[in-house]
Formats: sequence, C-alpha cells, structure tokens
Amino acid sequence: MGQPSPALWPLLALLLLLPLALPLPLSRAHCPEPCSCPPDGALRCPGPRAGLTRLSLTYLRIKVIPSQAFKGLNEVIKIEISQSDSLEKIEAKAFDNLLNLSEILIQNTKNLVHIEPGAFLNLPRLKYLSICNTGIQKLPDVTKIFSCEFNFILEICDNLHITTIPGNAFQGMNNESITLKLYGNGFEEIQSHAFNGTTLISLELKGNAHLKKMHHRAFQGATGPNILDISSTKLQALPSYGLESIQTLIATSSYSLKKLPSREKFTNLLDAVLTYPSHCCAFRNLPTKEQNFSFSIFENVSKQCESTARKPNNETLLLHGALSAAHCFS
Repeated sequence: MGQPSPALWPLLALLLLLPLALPLPLSRAHCPEPCSCPPDGALRCPGPRAGLTRLSLTYLRIKVIPSQAFKGLNEVIKIEISQSDSLEKIEAKAFDNLLNLSEILIQNTKNLVHIEPGAFLNLPRLKYLSICNTGIQKLPDVTKIFSCEFNFILEICDNLHITTIPGNAFQGMNNESITLKLYGNGFEEIQSHAFNGTTLISLELKGNAHLKKMHHRAFQGATGPNILDISSTKLQALPSYGLESIQTLIATSSYSLKKLPSREKFTNLLDAVLTYPSHCCAFRNLPTKEQNFSFSIFENVSKQCESTARKPNNETLLLHGALSAAHCFS
C-alpha cells in the first residue's frame, strides 16, 4: 500500500490524538482506596486507613452516598465530592462521627436532589462545609453538626431550587461563631428566627436574585451579624430587629430596597455601600447625645440630603469614615 497523500496528514494526526482526548473525564474518575465506587451504586469507603487524611471523589458515577459511608476513617480531615452527574442522594448519617474531619466539599453535582436530615452528624472539628451547584430543593440540615471551631464557614451557593431559609435553620451547627456564604441560590424568603442560636460574623446573601422577603424577626435569637451583604437581591425591607450589631452594610444593586430602617437601629454602623444616595437620609439629624464615631460622618447631612436624593437612582453610594461624606454629598 502506498504512502497517504500529504494532504491527509493533518487528518491522520487528529485521528491519532482523538482517542486520547475523548475519555479525559473518565480517566479522572479514579476510585481511591479504600473506597468502592460501583457505577450507579452506593459509595463505600470503610476504615480504618492509616495515613489517609484527604479523600477526593471526582467524576464518579455513584448514585448514593449511604449511611456510614466513611465509617472508621478517623484520620481524614478533608472529603471532596465533585463533578458527578450521577449522584442523587446523600443519606442520613453519611458523615457521622468523623472526629477529625475539618472540610467537606460537595460541588457541581447537579442531579443531587436529596440530602437527608442528619446527613452531617457530630463533626466537632468541622470548619468548612461547602454545598454548591446541586439540585437540592431544601436547605440542608446542618443542625446536628455540633462543631466547636471558631469562625465556622458554611457556603451554600448556586443551588437554584432552594426557595426558603426556614426558622432555626442553623441552630446546633456551631457553638462559637460562623460565617454564612449563602449566595446565588433560589431563595425567595427568609423566615422568622432563621438565624436563631447563632453568633454571626458575616452573612452574605448577595446574588439571590429572587429574594424578596426577609421576616422582620429573622435575626431574633441571633448575635450579629457584624457584616451584612444583601447586594443584587429584591429585598424590599430589612428586618426590624437585630440590626444593632451591623458594622458593615453592603447593598449594591438592591433596587427594590427603597428605604432603610430608622437610624436608631444601626447603633454600630461604621461602613455602608448602598444603592441609592437617598439611603443616607436615614442617618440625618442624629441627636447629639447619640453621636459617636460611627455617626460622625453624618454631621450636617440634613441640609444636603434633598439635593443628594436627586442624583441618578442607579448611583452607588459609599460611606466610609470622615472622607466618605464628601463622596456621598458632593
């Protein structure tokens, strides 16, 4: 047989490379020891396993993470489950009594629709839990984690089918302080006492484009938050209670929030990034006896408030220290 025409050489080269390129995701679907990862079956990672501290489960075709899936893996500090289009359910006690576990990442599992109550149970050293880009329809039950770590971080993001943050949603998760990164979800409402029993360092609600209602007692029973971000939401009002701890308020592109609560509610506010220049009017005419550093930037605001409010509605207002008054009211 003669040599192929030079004109066909590029095509032949492409055909030789194609088998290497096509199965790339499958080549990354490695089931690590000591796990069993049957396609469309239940994951099992029994222990003990000396020296195993990190477990990465990516591109696997498992369907279920069952109860006690990681039993005996007492040295593991991080478990990552990601890039699985097959995973549908995480059962109760799936992450149970793993006393050294510090991080759990469940990400990019778009067909995961069920995380059963009690899936995360008695994890005293857990410091970071991320549940992002899944198909779950209810906020996961995190109330039995009982973490003892300072500044526990819970990240729940890009879960478009979760519509509600119910009451007592985070009670029992941590007995120290927490940061909640709850952005880009399908939230429509936050119910009364949603953050009851927590000490909130930061609450990030930005990018919840359908979030319209936050119950006026949503912060009832909580300490904090110190930082509140409600940017790019449709919230029409802030809660009536629990604003006294806020030191930083961020509300950019919050066009439905026409009016802020009265200035007396923000007794510790130091920084604010807001949508409408007219928002600053909430802080005008503060009685002298109530003035402190937090409100010193609002002196002589009242006479300028009317003209400032006429600025374009989509202008972002920045308040930060004594210099910001010039930016706000120039």
